[in-house]
Amino acid sequence: MPGWGMVVFLRNLLLPVLLLAVLPALYLCHRRGWLERPLVRWLAGIAVLAATVWSLPWQGVEFLYVKRINLLIAAAAALLLVLRHYRVPWTLSPVRRLVALGCLAGLAVVNYCNYFAFHGHGDRVFVHLHDVAHYYLGSKYYQELGYTDLYTAMLRAEAELYDDRFKAIEARDLETYERVHIRTLLQKSERVKAAFTDERWEDFKTDVAYFRQSLDQHYGKVLLDHGFNPTPVWALLGGALAGRVPAGSERDILLLTLLDPLLLLLAFGFVARTFGLETMLLSVIHFCVVFGATFGWTGGAFLRYLWFFGLVAGLCCLHRKRFAAAGALLALATALRVFPLFFLLPLLFHAAAGAWRRRSVPRRYRALFASAAVTGALLFAVTGLLPRGYGHWEEFHANMSRHLVNISPNVVGLTEALAFQPGTGEVTAEELADLRRRRQRIHYLQLAVVFAPLLLLVAVVSRRRTSRGDLGLAVLALPLLYAGLSLAAYYYAFLIVLILAYRRTPRLLALVFAAEAVAYVLMLFEDREALLFVYRGLALAWLYLLLLLDRSATESSDKSASVLP
Repeated sequence: MPGWGMVVFLRNLLLPVLLLAVLPALYLCHRRGWLERPLVRWLAGIAVLAATVWSLPWQGVEFLYVKRINLLIAAAAALLLVLRHYRVPWTLSPVRRLVALGCLAGLAVVNYCNYFAFHGHGDRVFVHLHDVAHYYLGSKYYQELGYTDLYTAMLRAEAELYDDRFKAIEARDLETYERVHIRTLLQKSERVKAAFTDERWEDFKTDVAYFRQSLDQHYGKVLLDHGFNPTPVWALLGGALAGRVPAGSERDILLLTLLDPLLLLLAFGFVARTFGLETMLLSVIHFCVVFGATFGWTGGAFLRYLWFFGLVAGLCCLHRKRFAAAGALLALATALRVFPLFFLLPLLFHAAAGAWRRRSVPRRYRALFASAAVTGALLFAVTGLLPRGYGHWEEFHANMSRHLVNISPNVVGLTEALAFQPGTGEVTAEELADLRRRRQRIHYLQLAVVFAPLLLLVAVVSRRRTSRGDLGLAVLALPLLYAGLSLAAYYYAFLIVLILAYRRTPRLLALVFAAEAVAYVLMLFEDREALLFVYRGLALAWLYLLLLLDRSATESSDKSASVLP
């Protein structure tokens, strides 16, 4: 349809409209002095907003273009912060800063959501069916499947439902993490099916049918992923929610995926109440442009951001001196994803140093760590209600041992930088096993040579309380996470701690946004995904080093250069 094609063409004029119409017009108005008049400024603002809204590609775009626009957003945020640092008169007005950040945050959110097309063009598919298939099925049927039998059960259900007509001929064996022919898993599917009651098996088949029909030709990719990997605490909580959903209910599965937007709203609400509106807007912008964490990865998923809420709300409570609440929330985040424990380590080192000098632990830290310990113990104790009791933690440990040696392209960490080898296409099973063993050797060597000394350095640095208080100490966890763990890029949403800790130092915040912009710039010249995430890790390593060496990171912040009024 030529007419519809022209509409689609016109709706993709966002950048041409901004660069060839809006900015030149604003510059002309500024040079002519017209913007000095309040009425003209209001009319210009309304015109700019209308032109931007009209030119947004509301039908959605490829995620590649979403990332390119993220480059402009991150660069614009960095530029605004640099101008604020140099006290450019326009940036001294809190109202003007709020307006500028509000517009940038609005664009960031719209771009993050792919202009509300979400995961589909025209269809506006919000639910991340691929991800939800793992977390919904994995938690709802956790007692029967554990960590190793999800794909085997899905293949058996597919065989019974569709008379041995499958969407894929290969699947991942979650016991070995090897890609195998589906007959290998089907041969042991009788044992997996036997773990179900007849009623539960019929429900499982109904749920599998929903995802197979909804994903259609993409269903086979689900069976090649890396299974269901959260802790037993998450499995217990997620299973309690998923278990209330009738099998195959599209509406109720959609409702489950709406929990994450609610958690994000609550998290940023905590930031706004604790640190103010400007810091909240900067946090929203950064969350939306974090490299490797776009909506395409975890947007529309099932309870993927409960850990993020626990971490952010815990840090906010820490800053507000609500230490018992902070300990409970950080313990919740740790019980769900383990790695948030690192944010407690510098605080623990500081408390231990204080106890050594004064022969007593400060009251605030007694409340923080007692609350964290009690909350963690209670969450651990509750997992005893699962069918195999605390044995689920042994299963989780075994699953993580397999998962962590697996080679994935979207992982960020020092190990990925040290172990990276340029790919030459497909590799044999023996070559893949050699690569995994090599990566594991590098990781163990790295723990001894890099992580252990870095942990000691953090312990020494943590002895003195920074001018940024407990948040300044929490920032010291970031290099530990980079040197000690290999995390999927979307978990780097935890970099929000930098926005909170450096909120009063625009120059350092500009570095944070510049690190995101650099990652997107490199994407323009490199299309190998694994190498891009190696570059991403190196950019973060430089960022951590620059922040550590910057004198303003340890000295009292200059309140006259504050981002917040």
